[in-house]
Amino acid sequence: MPIQTTRLKISDCACLIEKICGRVHSYGARKFSYAGRLVLVKSVLNTLHSYWASMFILPKGIIRSIEATCRNYLWDNGTEYRRTPLVAWEKVCLPKEEGGLGLKNQEVRNKAMVGRLVNWIAENRDSIWVQWVQWNHIRGRDWFEYTPSTSSSWVWRRICKVMQEIAHGFVDGVWGVQPTGYTPSGCYEWLRNTSPPVCWNKVVWTKWVLPKHQFMGWLVGHEALNIVDKLISYGMDVDAGCLLCGQANESLNHLYFACQYSRRVLLSLQQNTGCSFPLVIDLDWWSSRGGTNVQRGVQIALFWGAIYSIWYQRNKCRIDAVLVHPNQIALQVIEGVRNRIRGREKEIKNANDVNWLCHKHLM
Repeated sequence: MPIQTTRLKISDCACLIEKICGRVHSYGARKFSYAGRLVLVKSVLNTLHSYWASMFILPKGIIRSIEATCRNYLWDNGTEYRRTPLVAWEKVCLPKEEGGLGLKNQEVRNKAMVGRLVNWIAENRDSIWVQWVQWNHIRGRDWFEYTPSTSSSWVWRRICKVMQEIAHGFVDGVWGVQPTGYTPSGCYEWLRNTSPPVCWNKVVWTKWVLPKHQFMGWLVGHEALNIVDKLISYGMDVDAGCLLCGQANESLNHLYFACQYSRRVLLSLQQNTGCSFPLVIDLDWWSSRGGTNVQRGVQIALFWGAIYSIWYQRNKCRIDAVLVHPNQIALQVIEGVRNRIRGREKEIKNANDVNWLCHKHLM
């Protein structure tokens, strides 16, 4: 970490970017799915600079570089921009309830973490740094009315700027947004721009669905898949025909529900499990389903497993010109859901759920 009183430059943070890129290069040799790369971005790449971000405001160029590296790794398994993201990064950085992936906007997060220093000064915490600030800068004045002098260090002026941005969250010098006191996560939620919730979030982010199938459901919810009719609307010269059946032009609705191959996959799932699925893109349909949370969750897991497998077969057909029989696809989906149920078997405590799963040949 650089120790200086002058303005922090991008070159001063070069070692931080090198560290993040080094992690990406070490991960790049492994073939992770989107869901796997999302876990690494959220748990590792987005946290390597946390200590720096808690001490001072990082230059915007560094924040953009960090977010660009995370974005490029998520969508293309590398550090360079080689593939257009399927969903804008602003949407990716929203909570799952609002249609995002639960990542953080790093600029807002940086302010929220530095805001902890603002709160320490407001509380007059018993620390050497706070006492030094009180003696050398504030000198008995109201902290939230304080204005730094032009001769103050760049770091101190940036802390004061954050104070001015979050000052209206304090009431009589006490953080009033959360009853439990100041936390960076709470301040982040207070500072960020919110979006209206999406109707399909509980249908996609259920614990019974495999992570890679959840990611597929998220892409379908955003209509972000590169379906042929979308590529044609971008001006690309591609064959409009459906690769799976060859009977109509490929669109999102045709690929998953009108295509004879896809319908046979879904119908085979219904015949082998006795579960029913909507033969149309209607994520609200699941909200009105009866049964327990386990029963709804398992049916959703079968549905997204089929959606993922159909898309996989569509891409495999484009590359290898080979199609697997729909019944075999359905059996693969069922086996994947069975494994998921075995992994969470201890969470199934209701006898009715156990009987239901046994009746559906899933347990």
